[in-house]
Amino acid sequence: MTLTQPSSRISSCPAPTRLVRLRHLAVALAATAIVCTGVVAAESTPASAAPAALATTPALDTNAMAPIVTTSARAALASYDEWQARDDAGAYRSYVWYRTQTAQYAATELGYPRQQMVEAWAAAPIDHQRAVLAAMTQVGVPYRTNTSKEGVGFDCSGLTTYAWAKAGIQLVRQSGQQIRNARPVDRADAKAGDLVQYPGHVMMYLGVGDAVIHSVMRGRTVELDTISDRRARSVRFGDPVA
Repeated sequence: MTLTQPSSRISSCPAPTRLVRLRHLAVALAATAIVCTGVVAAESTPASAAPAALATTPALDTNAMAPIVTTSARAALASYDEWQARDDAGAYRSYVWYRTQTAQYAATELGYPRQQMVEAWAAAPIDHQRAVLAAMTQVGVPYRTNTSKEGVGFDCSGLTTYAWAKAGIQLVRQSGQQIRNARPVDRADAKAGDLVQYPGHVMMYLGVGDAVIHSVMRGRTVELDTISDRRARSVRFGDPVA
């Protein structure tokens, strides 16, 4: 399946209003119809750009979920870069649309309400959005010790280092040091993109509930996941942006 961004249908959506949440690649998305939902990004909107996004619920083969997620995330980042380079309103709308798509796929995968996940990503600072989307482009890439290479492999801190570098933030390549260098954040105030760490492992928060993305362990991959109950009391949250 290919991702197609509607153009003529955007104008038929209701006026945007601000739109935040998240479990395994076994959830099937039901309808093929395109549904309009209002979305407002929390970041400053250029006067020339009226952000509008479409929420879609395409029927998916669950085996194809990972490539669709990564394609959507890459399209979001490419659209954002185009908007920054040309100050183009259409590119900004594309960015919001693909970001919304990616958030909805993540929410469906993890069993969280899609609208809440969309809101959480829209409300996060733009550097946090870019870090999350960069991590999402690597879903399915295998875990590899002492590796941080796009499309090849990551260990846990390798993924967070890679994702935040795409947002212009350089992290130390060690999970404990990453959280120590981050500004401590209460769990209730954590944003999509913040670091989530327990001794020996670091993840990235997806903005809702216990939702995270991380490079799990040997024999696994970069995956969408939830914080395990047995780790819940020991996790720390931190914002890597000083």
